[in-house]
Amino acid sequence: MIALRDDSCEVDYASLARRVACVAGALAERGLVPGERVVILAKNRVEFVELYFALFALEAVAVPLNWRLRANEVQTLIEDAGARLVFSEGEFAPLLEGFAGQVVDFASAQADWTPFSALTGSATLLPKAESSAVAVQMYTSGTTGRAKGSMLSHANIDCMQRAWREDMPLVAETSRFLQVTPLFHVGAVLMMVSCVAARATLRLCPEFFSDHTLGVLRKEGITHALFVPAMMQWLLAEKGVDAGGFDALQLVVYGAAPMPPAVLELGLKVFGCEFLQGYGLTETAGVLTTLKPSDHLYDGEAEPPERLLSVGRAVSCCELRLVDGEGAEVSDGAVGEVVARGENIHLGYAGDNESTWDDHGWFHTGDLGRFDADGYLYLVDRVKDMICVAGENVFPREIEMRLLEHQAVQDVAVIGVPHHLWGEEVLALVVRVPESDPSAPALIQHCRGALARFKCPTRLEWVEKIPRNAAGKISKVSLRGPYWRGHDRRI
Repeated sequence: MIALRDDSCEVDYASLARRVACVAGALAERGLVPGERVVILAKNRVEFVELYFALFALEAVAVPLNWRLRANEVQTLIEDAGARLVFSEGEFAPLLEGFAGQVVDFASAQADWTPFSALTGSATLLPKAESSAVAVQMYTSGTTGRAKGSMLSHANIDCMQRAWREDMPLVAETSRFLQVTPLFHVGAVLMMVSCVAARATLRLCPEFFSDHTLGVLRKEGITHALFVPAMMQWLLAEKGVDAGGFDALQLVVYGAAPMPPAVLELGLKVFGCEFLQGYGLTETAGVLTTLKPSDHLYDGEAEPPERLLSVGRAVSCCELRLVDGEGAEVSDGAVGEVVARGENIHLGYAGDNESTWDDHGWFHTGDLGRFDADGYLYLVDRVKDMICVAGENVFPREIEMRLLEHQAVQDVAVIGVPHHLWGEEVLALVVRVPESDPSAPALIQHCRGALARFKCPTRLEWVEKIPRNAAGKISKVSLRGPYWRGHDRRI
């Protein structure tokens, strides 16, 4: 039974077990101890998955980083994690300049790095990791813009994959799951663990290209796939996509951003399979709610039901509430902040003493929503300033600080505004220093000098003044309002 396949190789489950044991043995022989952080910089590939499970077995902590980040951003996160060992693909060498620890190269392209293929240790039976031990440390920006390492335990991930497979059943030796979202995202880790737990085949693509993805869907008998809405739009825009060839496809999973109703309707028609939506956060091991395949069913001649605009109902491993600013539960139908409690909620943020939970043990998501009479959750806005660009979380504060470093910028506010493809795009509202005349491209390029491209503004507008409240904080709600007018939700 094939366990993993990428563009260049495949391994069966027996080989995967041997390889994981060998890699874990080699790392243990090199002195890696439980709790130690190991950074990973790579696109999706078989060895990435092998490394994840080797680290799980050793109770070491995987710290996967976004390879789209700039060198200074990567180095800051490596330092924050305290990692002395990094696994990387050779093309990301510029991101590691100045790193004093050991680097293992997945592709053996760097002469001064240890090749991954050389990691051969004693293939002994590995102990089962303690459920309370940290398995993964994933970085997500905090409300201040400072990246925080969300610590997910083995128990968090295990309970989540069990609950997830209740809504997305996988059949051993039959199901073939296509993974194109990156393995540094929590959703991809959930899919990886779910596939291995079910003994299904996980097909990895290094990154998403719509033409390549369609080819894999058609030629390799893929039964399940995960796409963010922007990917779905790119797929549906490909020439010849409506020609069929997706007979094996049973289920498409989507999430990370709202799916425009017209795109969902077209996707259901073109792919001719069931759809499943998942909503959650890194801190919740990826999922809080699901809109099940049965929820997507309706008479095609009738108007689509309102529930298709929702994110579904809570998964079995957690419970949800909506609360006001004082933490009290809101009345039926009212808007409140989504809070959650359950086994899938993370252990907290590494090195951060601030509590993740309120006094009653509820985790605050920062998302505002309402429940309908049937318990479906509808997201309407955010308490926090986070922007979601094609599934990537962007926090305005670090962009604002970067722009304020420019000598021609007197004041700035960064907000998320609607985008037909990405869900949101980054808009910078800038007050110029008197008698200065900076160009928008120059300021955007200034951001790109220190920030990942997906974080940088794609639009920039000049304003006379940034509105602030009595405490001096930017009134983001009033700034965002005109851009979101006519939209049912501001996320």
